[in-house]
Amino acid sequence: MAQARAARRAARATKAERKAGRERPVVRGVFWRELALVLVCVEIAIFILGFDPTVLNVFDLTKASFTHALAWGLLGALIVIALGDGIRIPVSPIFVTFYAVVAVEALTTLTAENQYVAIYGEVGRYLGLTTHAVLGLIALAIAVSIDYPRRTPWLAWTIGTAAALAGLYAIQQALGRDPIQWVDFDPRVRPFSSFGNADFYGQFLAVVAIACGAVLVFARQRLWVTGIVALLAVMNVALMLVVQTRGSFLGIVAGAVVIAPLWLRRAGLSRPVLVRFALATAVAAVALVVMLVATPLGGRLLDIGRGIGLRDRVLLYQSAFQMFLDHPFLGVGFENFAVAYPRYQQAEWFAVAGMNTTNTSAHDWLLHVAATTGIVGLLANLALLAAFAVHAWRRARDADAAGLLVALAAIAAFYGSGLVLPGAQSIQWIPWVCVGVALASELRSSRVLTATPPLRLPAILKLLIVVGLASVAFGQLGSLQANRAAKSAQSALAAANATRAVDLSRTATTVDPGRAVYWNDLGRSLELVPDLAGARVAYRQATSRSPYTPAFWWNLGRMEQEFAKQNEPGARDAAYEAMRRAIAADPQNPDTFDRFGRIQYALGDYKGAIESEQQAIAFFPTLPGFYSVASEAARQLRDTDTAIEFLRRGIGATDANDLRITLARRLIEASRLAEARQVLRDALAKDPTNAAALDLQKQIGAQ
Repeated sequence: MAQARAARRAARATKAERKAGRERPVVRGVFWRELALVLVCVEIAIFILGFDPTVLNVFDLTKASFTHALAWGLLGALIVIALGDGIRIPVSPIFVTFYAVVAVEALTTLTAENQYVAIYGEVGRYLGLTTHAVLGLIALAIAVSIDYPRRTPWLAWTIGTAAALAGLYAIQQALGRDPIQWVDFDPRVRPFSSFGNADFYGQFLAVVAIACGAVLVFARQRLWVTGIVALLAVMNVALMLVVQTRGSFLGIVAGAVVIAPLWLRRAGLSRPVLVRFALATAVAAVALVVMLVATPLGGRLLDIGRGIGLRDRVLLYQSAFQMFLDHPFLGVGFENFAVAYPRYQQAEWFAVAGMNTTNTSAHDWLLHVAATTGIVGLLANLALLAAFAVHAWRRARDADAAGLLVALAAIAAFYGSGLVLPGAQSIQWIPWVCVGVALASELRSSRVLTATPPLRLPAILKLLIVVGLASVAFGQLGSLQANRAAKSAQSALAAANATRAVDLSRTATTVDPGRAVYWNDLGRSLELVPDLAGARVAYRQATSRSPYTPAFWWNLGRMEQEFAKQNEPGARDAAYEAMRRAIAADPQNPDTFDRFGRIQYALGDYKGAIESEQQAIAFFPTLPGFYSVASEAARQLRDTDTAIEFLRRGIGATDANDLRITLARRLIEASRLAEARQVLRDALAKDPTNAAALDLQKQIGAQ
């Protein structure tokens, strides 16, 4: 009997060994999927929480650099999974439209006006094709790794934890206890947490609040989990009211509009369900009224109804729509909104938003997509959203549909807010993660085209693939080094430390030579040395990389002017050409015409200076300097009447005392003392202590 028991144990052991041997490949496959999902979760955490105050672009560049670096390891894990399973191409409406969106982005990168910007994104956003490739990789990784719905909670816990940490930091900012001293913004007024902009943070808060609401409606959870989700929802709604992002209200509305029919679809139209639905609707309506009448966010929303703060958006939307009309098929190029926008910028914009302001986004995702990728891109994106919605509607009654429905509600909140907000690294990952969940839920049943058979790779080869690709990540961090040097260079410029500014600017241009702003800073630094020839070369580099930025042409024109004063052959023509290029880049920018006028004045082209200043005045009649330069140019032409007329026009348009003093001097020179006395009396009526007016009045007598 003992021998029989031993034999049975040996048989069981052998059977267990054979079973373990059969399961090892599965375990290894699970490992690589879980590794891919862990990397996705880390990427999401970086998008939400990552920032570095030591660099110039504190938030977006930091997030972009680290997520791009980490994406190489993620790519390696996906390659290992694909080779082990065999490369398969799912074919279903949501997969096909996903492929179409990615293909359109690649195509419009090729057709873009500025391909560097299309690939790497504009400074401050970095949402070019490289970032979208990372986001697409994240969506695919989610599709193949979460084993829907088994590992969906990994994403939920990652986002929820990061949202809670960001919320705690926002509370710290609101209380005035932020350990970092921010120069541009006061976070006590509108906290921006780790997002860098209150609008981006407000959009994120709306998405998280809606996602929490959807979890409470669609997912059955343990009581303690339900409590945590409810607490997170309340926290995000409360912060949303403090942050006061008006677009977040649209996000909440859009998310609620999606949750409502999905709730009825999933639960059915029984009487108890309809009663609960009616009660929830009533509570939401009461909360809406309270928010409108008793919160700062409500006050900002009511301002819209009174037309306050709307004109800048109207002008921006008009520019974006005209951009689309001029490039209806493929747009101006992927992420090339900032490249084309100056040509469509109205003169009124500067009066509303301030001189020399620009835009890198249409502040409306529909208009932005239409302007940059045309009708092809717009249709591809809308088709993807439609396929997502249809897929979720069909699966709404499935027992495991909760994750899919939460993703649809979240993406609705994102795009609802996005109707009036720009994109950013902090939030642009949201729709791709939601689409990734939808792809994962569809992957189980979609038709698949098998392209390659599975390969049995040695474990060491799999490891080498992942490690080899991950090692590329070290090359992705050079942009941070360059940006950190650029920040130090700007500090050195502010302190007039020319030598240090030059060294640091050269470091930035050496490490990351593609960014025009680094070359512009190098030019500014070389001017201080002074090395005007070197500065001219640097400004030429800046304009060659960013010909759509008028400020870089201004600097080049000013340098060419310096060499024209030294009678260098061709320098005068080069200065004029630079300013004409600035005008072509931004045709209605009054500052460009004024700067051109000043260059013309310095080079003795007084008639040209008058023409340029007249154009500047036509676009922006309320800046005194335009009238001063025009008047002085007329004076150099010995046209006293025109010189005086410019000053009188300027006083009428600006009520500037400096112009009155200048006018009094011109009148005295023309022996029109009575008129001069009246002008001085007007100046002293406005400013009784004006020393220049008192001195002139004393010279000619008050009577």
